[in-house]
Amino acid sequence: MGEKAAKTTGSPKALYVFVVIIGLLLIAGLVYAFWLALRANPANPWESFAISQAFLEFRDIILFVGAVLWLFGTLLFALELAGFTITKRGISRNRMGVSSWGVIDVALAALSAAVYGGLLAATTPIVIVPGFTWLRPANSLAPLFGMFFGIPGCLGVAFGNLIADIVGGYFGVGSFGGFIGNFLIAYLPYKMVKDHSFASTSSIGEFYLWGVIVQAFYSAIYICWWLDVAEGVIGLPVFLTWGIIAPMILLNNITVNAVLSPLLGRVLFPMVKGRGLYWRDRVRATLS
Repeated sequence: MGEKAAKTTGSPKALYVFVVIIGLLLIAGLVYAFWLALRANPANPWESFAISQAFLEFRDIILFVGAVLWLFGTLLFALELAGFTITKRGISRNRMGVSSWGVIDVALAALSAAVYGGLLAATTPIVIVPGFTWLRPANSLAPLFGMFFGIPGCLGVAFGNLIADIVGGYFGVGSFGGFIGNFLIAYLPYKMVKDHSFASTSSIGEFYLWGVIVQAFYSAIYICWWLDVAEGVIGLPVFLTWGIIAPMILLNNITVNAVLSPLLGRVLFPMVKGRGLYWRDRVRATLS
């Protein structure tokens, strides 16, 4: 009986470790593939980058998948702000809709927007395509604001990205996709990761699955689908959208979130919880 229990409890742990290993291997593979592309074509490595070629080759399929992801992601955005969420039992109230916000919720949303937007603007030394994407180490904070502060943090991340676009002079039609796209970067780990403490194998494993791998692909496809569909207004060539911006978002979000987010989260979570700002504690307080 004891052996069976040990196997049952050990199995999920092994799965979480496996997810982390897959995430790290994915980072190593992406970096190595880009290094090979840089060696082969120093003037324009994106032409030789395997991920860029895959996005371009399967663009028609990705556009179809992207339409589904875009509609679903936009629906989630609207539902959550309206005070509803999707659960196993269907749609129910999340008690975190904008109409239910108190002073603390508004303050946390404003704090998230100011810190995220300010750090994005301050730590943006490498502009890849003006108005669309850049190398952003501050992106590691996006999932943390969602996991720690809930929907106010997610919306704060969306506005923070918008602030960075405006301050940097890159605001445009493409910013609309980035607005909800960044909301989803914070929302996916907030919604799907059960333990937000980064203090256990399961917490880190779930974060690597939802906050690193899934959100990176989802946000890249969501944002670039919008850029592609709005090509007539934006005027961005297909190669820039899928050959540069999509793989750049993928590289940035996977690498930065896998390395920095767990370290920052492990340090910051006890502080957030200790000050009564953790979203689950605040929701419980409203019910008592």
